[in-house]
Amino acid sequence: MPDTGGRRKRGSEWKLSNAHEVGQLVRVQCGLCNVRRWYQPGDLKEIFGDVEAEMVGSKMTCERCGKNEFMHVETQNPSARERQSIRVRRLAEIRVVRRVVWRDEN
Repeated sequence: MPDTGGRRKRGSEWKLSNAHEVGQLVRVQCGLCNVRRWYQPGDLKEIFGDVEAEMVGSKMTCERCGKNEFMHVETQNPSARERQSIRVRRLAEIRVVRRVVWRDEN
């Protein structure tokens, strides 16, 4: 398995599918409240599509502080020792919520 160290391939974007192929994890960290979460690239690809890995941060919102301006994303190949202490969040389901929105006519 090639070790890219979380960096892009030369001459192309480093997409979520590339990270999934080489077995990387995606680390998402909020710069404001310092919450760090780990995800499988395949799960994020299912939600956001096959986008560049760094673009995921602009599409996510921190669950603790509710901000998205401070989200930092990087792909990593954690060692076996580091992997033991990491809790990876897995996608359970995707729900589509329909809401009724009313407006008053004047």
